[in-house]
Amino acid sequence: MKWLCILTLAAFAFTTPPAFPQDKAPSYFELDDYNHRYPDTDTNIDLYLVCWKNSPVTSKSVQHGGWIERPYLTPGDPLKPSRAGAVLKYIKAYNHGALDPNTYTQKTKHDKEQVFFYITDGAGRVEAGGKKADISEGTGVFIPAGLTYQFFNTDKEQSLQAVIVVEEIIPGFEPLKEMKTGSYKDHMPSAGMHWAHIGRGIVDNVKFSNPMGLAIVSIDAFDMAQPHMHGPDAEEIWCQLKGTSLLLFGNQLRRQEPGMAFLIPPNFKIPHSSINPTDQPMQWLYLGNRHDPQETRRMEGHIPDWKSKIYDKYNIKY
Repeated sequence: MKWLCILTLAAFAFTTPPAFPQDKAPSYFELDDYNHRYPDTDTNIDLYLVCWKNSPVTSKSVQHGGWIERPYLTPGDPLKPSRAGAVLKYIKAYNHGALDPNTYTQKTKHDKEQVFFYITDGAGRVEAGGKKADISEGTGVFIPAGLTYQFFNTDKEQSLQAVIVVEEIIPGFEPLKEMKTGSYKDHMPSAGMHWAHIGRGIVDNVKFSNPMGLAIVSIDAFDMAQPHMHGPDAEEIWCQLKGTSLLLFGNQLRRQEPGMAFLIPPNFKIPHSSINPTDQPMQWLYLGNRHDPQETRRMEGHIPDWKSKIYDKYNIKY
């Protein structure tokens, strides 16, 4: 069974990289095609960068017992989206959720779904399987398939808000029997991935059906991450939580504000790099869902021969 807990993913994604010799090849190449613009054929990056506030409230917006949900991203073809945000291949939903002040959800259970709630604002309580936990900004709540749960907004004035991630379990998957909660504030930071990412885990010992996990990422003032790309079967999502960043996305630049999320097109054509151009804190919710074994990339022909020779010369892993 393929699964990774969030702590494992955080260690995978944010551990300090090993030291490399000074003659190591650069992390991107001058002759790459993405150093030029081809307006007729370039990937339309605006199909991959969306804001939940642009999603209307409909009759289907009430979900998971009473949360008012509006999608960031929806299922679709990540290589050829039919509309903005229709890019999810493996997970079922990536939504913004709100629960009105001094209210609570109905008791709810999903036999074939698992749900991860990341609380972005407000305060309250969650109950599931005989366990209770207080929740506030920075709390993650993992509800496994088959477990009855209920949320309470204990604030009389402020709504409880969350990013809600939903996955369907695969046949034969054995879910956990209890709710898991945690906070990034209780995790030590790990710095140095892609130059500047500072990562923290959220909830430990989580069992997803997908090989995925979530973490909180920040970038220090006036710093940026290494531009890099992802290929087929990599489902990676960055949701801005704090600050307004600049996003190098393909060969263009965008502003990313809280409430906006992007998925990296899995075509090995669109480098991305988040930039903190201010002296203010920046924070993202990172989701990595990796179905792309690194060692298969060259065999599948996604790396040109000229670049493979450079990789081989400098012993760079594909």
